[in-house]
Amino acid sequence: MTMERNFDEIAAEIEAQGLTKEAELLRRFPRSAWDDELVKGMFIAAVSIRDSSRAEKVARQLVSFAPENPFAYLALCLVKLRQGQTEEAAKAFDQALHFASTFPTYRAQKIHWLCLRGELREARQILRETLREYHDRWEVQRAQAHVWLSSPQVSPPKVKRTVDLLKQLFLRRPEDAITSALLAQAFWKSGEHAQAINQLRMVARNLPTLTFTDADSFIAWGVAKEALATCFPWLKPNWFLEKFLVRWLPPRYFVAVGILWFVVALILAGLKFFLPSSLSSVLVAIASLAFLYNRFADNLILWLISKRHAKNLMAQKVEG
Repeated sequence: MTMERNFDEIAAEIEAQGLTKEAELLRRFPRSAWDDELVKGMFIAAVSIRDSSRAEKVARQLVSFAPENPFAYLALCLVKLRQGQTEEAAKAFDQALHFASTFPTYRAQKIHWLCLRGELREARQILRETLREYHDRWEVQRAQAHVWLSSPQVSPPKVKRTVDLLKQLFLRRPEDAITSALLAQAFWKSGEHAQAINQLRMVARNLPTLTFTDADSFIAWGVAKEALATCFPWLKPNWFLEKFLVRWLPPRYFVAVGILWFVVALILAGLKFFLPSSLSSVLVAIASLAFLYNRFADNLILWLISKRHAKNLMAQKVEG
């Protein structure tokens, strides 16, 4: 098999090898997952190499390179079948089917992350590829709204279109914090500030717990911080720093934050020997305030918004 062969020709060739079921399921796999040239090349190499031990090595390299791509596990499955290891092949095939079903969610989260990083060109490219196959998936539509809002110049008609789309998604998933955060941004850009604050209350209510390993919750928090910076201009400097730090997903993000403030502390400790004590104290105070602002300003705003939301609910119950 060569790189020039298309998706269906490869499925036909696998079928000719006697793997009828696998070929049929291959045809159902997400085409957008096949658009990655590295995945395509290594998949073809793994299923074409006659030496099964070398083929397995390539397939396992593909799994390590693209752990969320169903074709990585399908390649490993086909190699294991050739080796006669049906139990291992079945496990790999189950993984392939799992990632085939969750692939649009994975692509949508990647688009959100690229938007947070400001890499709109790549975000748009992945969105175009994903929309071809999953235009009706709600998480892909949500990612599309994020791309629209992240554009440097968003026209009023585009903002209105974004608001309408997000309203529909919010009706379907009112508990989704990312949808609420994006809707808050869209309302704010359309001049509906009261509606934006109401959506931020929904964000504060539904935001998942931030952990050191969960990329999904990390992205939700990132979109929430982006929305807060949109609605509260004095948080924009903090978001400017966050845009640089979110280049690393957890746990690397938390390591990067720790290194940043550790370096600041070392610099201040070194300057203490060269500056007057009064100036050194002022710099320490400024750095301490900057640290508190950077690490707790967003959380404090969300906490205040959530408390106000709870107070409003209690008042409504009393009135009722």
